[in-house]
Amino acid sequence: MRPALRAGTVALLLTGCALGPNYERPTTIAPPAAWRDSAMALRDSSYANLPWWSVLGDTTLQGLVRTALRENRDLHIALARVNEARALLGIQRLEFLPQIGIGAGVSRIEGADSLLRGLGEGETYAVGASLSWEIDLWGRLRRLNESARATLLASEQGRRGVILTVVSEVARAYLELLDLDGQVAIADSQVAIRRESLDLARARFQGGLTSELDVRQGENALAVAEGTRFRALRQRSQKENELSVLLGRPPGSLPRGLPLTQQQFPDVIPAGLPAELLERRPDVRQAEEQLRSANARIGAAIAALFPTISLTAAGGTVSEDLDNLFASGTGFWNVAANLFLPIINSGRNLKQVAAERARTEAAVGQYEKAVLNAFREVEDGLVAVERLREEADAAGRAAEAARRAVELAGLRYEGGVDNYLSLLDAQRTQLDAELQESALERQHRVAVVQLYKALGGGWDPVTDTLAIPVRQDR
Repeated sequence: MRPALRAGTVALLLTGCALGPNYERPTTIAPPAAWRDSAMALRDSSYANLPWWSVLGDTTLQGLVRTALRENRDLHIALARVNEARALLGIQRLEFLPQIGIGAGVSRIEGADSLLRGLGEGETYAVGASLSWEIDLWGRLRRLNESARATLLASEQGRRGVILTVVSEVARAYLELLDLDGQVAIADSQVAIRRESLDLARARFQGGLTSELDVRQGENALAVAEGTRFRALRQRSQKENELSVLLGRPPGSLPRGLPLTQQQFPDVIPAGLPAELLERRPDVRQAEEQLRSANARIGAAIAALFPTISLTAAGGTVSEDLDNLFASGTGFWNVAANLFLPIINSGRNLKQVAAERARTEAAVGQYEKAVLNAFREVEDGLVAVERLREEADAAGRAAEAARRAVELAGLRYEGGVDNYLSLLDAQRTQLDAELQESALERQHRVAVVQLYKALGGGWDPVTDTLAIPVRQDR
């Protein structure tokens, strides 16, 4: 066996381990055994196991979500980042292979004092190929490959996180749009009611039954209701613009499906086991892959402290006569094993190791922060869904009572039993109560969507992919 081949074989046998710490998931934050509100965590099975189109039952909303999943610009950016990370991983994997290069050149030698003594004046032509292969004795290339792979996985998790965000943001904006539709309808109703009461006040004033004060107060109340309507119209147009951008299209009008009160969402949601959340949430998994990538770079930095061993080979042909460049006797070749020991740069390399360790500590903090934030969002979502349902029910009772109060106040004023101010106060209370009822109905439904997102909704733990249908209407 030739010495160079024998040395390469020995080196390959020594590449079984890589320097640096092997990755281990941090255990400083243990998941709780159960969620705080046991009434909301009824079963081990999580609400997030349902695909998003089962949670969002409105077919119009489903169509908007599918459009966003195709056209949303944040998703396009996230996909481009995944492709970039995949390409960088491919480049890094090529470092395991020999690097081959082909070159050709021509040089001219003039004067007897040329550094290339022994050659006469004239031109020299050369064509050759070179091969270089770094033996990954200390695992530097393997650690860099591990880091690049973790970066790719992190980018994929980031894209999944963007998908969940897009689905939830489209649903949120759509529900808020329906709420604004309801506010416009409430304001229209109030404008009609207050216009009727103003006509009544004017008739009574003209008949000498009341003073001009009632007329002016009625005009004020009507103007306030009209202002409320104009504000709702403005906010509705702005909400359509926001939703249009989420869909990846210029601002414009959008279709509506069921009204807000007919959007069906559960009042009690099973949250599943807290420990499963860490495997389900894309942002937590993204933070863990980023930590894994940083940890691998420690090993690459440590390996840079040790000698780099590479095998090199070169061969080709050289001649002073271009016509004889490939003639017999013009060829050359060499094979060598090279060793590079970083001595002067050792201090810099040690600092690089310290820097990578610091970056890894920061990545640990980011991962732990993501875990804590995931637990908090689920706990917040659980209590929001339950309490907002109770608040919405109370607001509904208040709105019903306010509507009845307006009817009674109108009859009393028309009969001369009570003054006009009591009627205006009842109408003002009705407007506030109905707007509050609509807002809480919207907040409850949005809270369900946000809890679904907090639980990692849409995630398929079996196939490790997001459940995204191509089309449901075919």
